[in-house]
Amino acid sequence: MKKNKRGCWSEKIAIAYLMEKGFDVFDSCQTNGPVDIIAFDRQLHTVALFEVKSENRRLSGPHKGSRISRVARDKNLSHMINMLYVNREGKVMEVISRNGNDSKV
Repeated sequence: MKKNKRGCWSEKIAIAYLMEKGFDVFDSCQTNGPVDIIAFDRQLHTVALFEVKSENRRLSGPHKGSRISRVARDKNLSHMINMLYVNREGKVMEVISRNGNDSKV
């Protein structure tokens, strides 16, 4: 699958994932905005910002097979943006990025 099609596919998988978790989901109409998805939780009355990345693995070197960590596009907002990684099988992994340190959710 070509890179741009895989990215679009990953975003749609992430939208379905968030909808299954009960969020009302709004995707971006811009291709270069600071976030890909805005999600609203009606029960908690909260808004969450998400950036979606297609998961990639290192092909060589001492860390071969490990996930390549990607950072939010807008570093000024990285403390507010949640990362969603989608692997080739369509599984979603949530990561909250805080000042460059990734932690699983």
